[in-house]
Amino acid sequence: MESRIDPAQLLSQTSQPVKAPKSQKPEELREVAQQFEAIFIQQMYKEMRKSIPNDGLIQRGNADDVYTQMQDMEAAKIAAQQGGIGLADLMMEQLAKQQ
Repeated sequence: MESRIDPAQLLSQTSQPVKAPKSQKPEELREVAQQFEAIFIQQMYKEMRKSIPNDGLIQRGNADDVYTQMQDMEAAKIAAQQGGIGLADLMMEQLAKQQ
């Protein structure tokens, strides 16, 4: 069974902007925005690490990769909580305009 996606059909659909629920508390929205920013920063770290050559004397294994991912995840969380790249602030500003 082969499923195909028709691009014309996708383009013809109108998209509605996502609105934040009005019952959401600002503190909860801020936390979610920071979590999103942390994920974004973590992806940036991951892509930056791909640019580092792996041709050193010591071979890297799966354990090293897992440790590096965990380290990047924690560093990204801390960065987002301390202001990060400003993405969470922009999201909060946009959500405030919609409410």
